[in-house]
Amino acid sequence: MVLPSVAGTFLPSFRDIAVAPSIHEAGAAYTVPLWCTQRLLGGAMRHGFARDGLLRHMRVPADRQDDPDWPVPVADFGALLRRLARRMDDELVGLWRRPVPFGSFSSVARQLLHCATLGEALQLALRLYRLIAPGFPLRLRVSQGVARLDMQPQSPDADVALDAAAVYWMLALARWLVDRPIPVQSAWMRSAAQDPCYRERQPFFEVTAQYGCASTGITFDAGWLHRPLARSAQSLEPFLATLPAPLMRAGAPRPAAAEQVCGQLQLHRNGFAGTLQSVARTLGLSPRSLRRRLQEEGRSWHDLKDAMRREQALDWVARTDLSLGEIGERLGFADASTFHRAFKRWTGEPPGEFRRRRQGRAAPLQPAPSSFRVAATASPAGRHGH
Repeated sequence: MVLPSVAGTFLPSFRDIAVAPSIHEAGAAYTVPLWCTQRLLGGAMRHGFARDGLLRHMRVPADRQDDPDWPVPVADFGALLRRLARRMDDELVGLWRRPVPFGSFSSVARQLLHCATLGEALQLALRLYRLIAPGFPLRLRVSQGVARLDMQPQSPDADVALDAAAVYWMLALARWLVDRPIPVQSAWMRSAAQDPCYRERQPFFEVTAQYGCASTGITFDAGWLHRPLARSAQSLEPFLATLPAPLMRAGAPRPAAAEQVCGQLQLHRNGFAGTLQSVARTLGLSPRSLRRRLQEEGRSWHDLKDAMRREQALDWVARTDLSLGEIGERLGFADASTFHRAFKRWTGEPPGEFRRRRQGRAAPLQPAPSSFRVAATASPAGRHGH
């Protein structure tokens, strides 16, 4: 079906409830115009899903199904996309020439949280997607201090809806990872120019785009690629549970200071050498500000560092052939006796006894790691940090 007055266009944007009071009553904070949802559902319709049924799932009233500007709650649209992705076993719901298995994004996202910087995370995401979907044409390039993210279609009839969605969602993922509104410098679209009858308060990429181009993409300051990640495993499950809605909203909940600290502690490869001063500097805060934010959350630097040490110590003592002295040294303890006292406080038994008991019934020892990454799921473990 060709939607009235928007044929050949693709410029979705997201609006607050001020434009749709009835949606406010339904509890939705963000909406997307109906014509945009139908473009993104085009692949599913080509695979046999009926338009009327899809619109019912998005709770579009029968008398508004031909209104291209009808505001569909992002929550309803996101729920439908998740349902289709499961049914089709394709997270791109038919927009790409081959299915992207359901669960791919969550698997990729978990890997990204092990990266130190945004640039490392985005390049890893693109490499993984090229393995999952060979030939996927989303690319990130850097030249003269400018980062260029774009989709180069492999054929003229490739779906323009996928182009814009892929670029926008990668940008949204980048913003979520660093918890900052990365400004777009320029944007271009493979689709035709926006129909003058269609009016939006906010352009798709927040800047006026060029249309009728050979690809769809954006540029932004490459300095953002060096920024450390602000997210950790603590925020991943809530983020994944409501996808793709978080990628379609104007913003996402700010990560707690404790979460950001855990994310930085887990990146120290050669031991817990991170200090309050170095972590605060990486997060763009003063040590005093970081302490204050942690205090407001009922946490402390020593709590977090102690909990991270405890988690790594238990893992290394139980599962590696590292000597107890080396474990204590890697974890930043002043001497072996200090480590032994801390370990007994954590577990109620000395590390040697803990190792003998665990390894007596566990799998064979693993080689000692040359680097380590710990899960950022720490909780307070007393106020006796080291």
